[in-house]
Amino acid sequence: MGRLMAITPTSVVLPSEPAPVAAGAGSGRTSVRMALLRIMTMAFIAALFVPLIGAWRQWDFSSASNENRQLARAPKLPRNFKEAQKYSDRWLDFFRDHFGFRNTLIRAVAETRVHGFVADTNGNVIIGKAGWLFFRPDGDHNLIAYRGLNPFSDDELTAWQNFLERRNAWLASKGIPFLVVIPPDKQTIYPEFLPPGYEKLRAESRLDQLIARLKQTNSPVHLIDLRPALMAAKPTALLYHKTDTHWNDSGAFVGYGVIIKAVQEMLPRWHIVPQTMSDFVRTPVHPEVGDLARMMDMPDQYPDRGFQLIRKIPYDVPLDLEDRNATVYFDSHDPTRPHLVIYRDSFTIGLAPMLGPHFSRVAYACYYTMDPNLIEQEKPDLLISEFLERNLYLPPPTDPAEIRHFAAR
Repeated sequence: MGRLMAITPTSVVLPSEPAPVAAGAGSGRTSVRMALLRIMTMAFIAALFVPLIGAWRQWDFSSASNENRQLARAPKLPRNFKEAQKYSDRWLDFFRDHFGFRNTLIRAVAETRVHGFVADTNGNVIIGKAGWLFFRPDGDHNLIAYRGLNPFSDDELTAWQNFLERRNAWLASKGIPFLVVIPPDKQTIYPEFLPPGYEKLRAESRLDQLIARLKQTNSPVHLIDLRPALMAAKPTALLYHKTDTHWNDSGAFVGYGVIIKAVQEMLPRWHIVPQTMSDFVRTPVHPEVGDLARMMDMPDQYPDRGFQLIRKIPYDVPLDLEDRNATVYFDSHDPTRPHLVIYRDSFTIGLAPMLGPHFSRVAYACYYTMDPNLIEQEKPDLLISEFLERNLYLPPPTDPAEIRHFAAR
């Protein structure tokens, strides 16, 4: 027989009352939470309003901006509907450039990225060896073209050749000689200071390709190559700024020597006598702050030792040459010297006190597109087109139809 089991009623356990809490404990935790909530709320409100008030009160631990550009100015109140349409955009541009503690925050980011991640601060600067800085060109961020990995296609090379030859033909129809000057990029002359990973993998550059094409096709375009003279001068002088994209006055003087020799050949009737280094006095510039160091917002950590070549016989270089959106004129009213129009970039600033004195009147046009009206107005004896090597990484400029289609007539 099976064993009999005794069944007992199941015990029911009712929930007990919560244990009594010591007086003040719950209220203490609540007060802490409320205090933290208030602090976070105040911090949030401050984060919203401090930049705005700071723009008005100019709050910042670092008062100066080291950016290589003109910061936006406070817009004036609109006077009409057209100005009112653009007012909000202009005010936002001003706010982005002047909100509270902006320069301090930019510097903090720069310090963190450079010292924390060994990188440049804004993507436009390569930190090289021995304190050298290099620019990352638009369209060639990793120096692919410099390294030979992005050569001209045949169509691209033809486009550049046609661009220069059409300018040359249009100017020749007006009896104006045309000279093309392409200063080399800094890494072309000083590749030894690039960091590892930027070694050249193909010897021929885009500039090499263009020069070779012009020679092979017997092109009438007169393009001078400054690289051999600069490379030859490297052992005797520093030619480019360590922390700037540009050549220094020594580099500009080497370039001037090649340019003025070509000018002598193109304008023989003017009997141009080149200047020598003895016509200048070397004057130190302290402190020298390069544009790349300013881009990084770290000029104090990347100092440079600069100098100027000051002409013994003074020559007034137009101050507006720094304006990248203006045509600047110099006129000595000397009929014994020729007239010049130069389409140029910032590399011409160093050339101006060397090249300018040979001409009675100079129009410095800071545009890549040529203006036929300026040529008709100035009637120059020579036109120089100066643009930096990195422009060859981009499509050629689009000149007006009057020039662009001239060779096809």
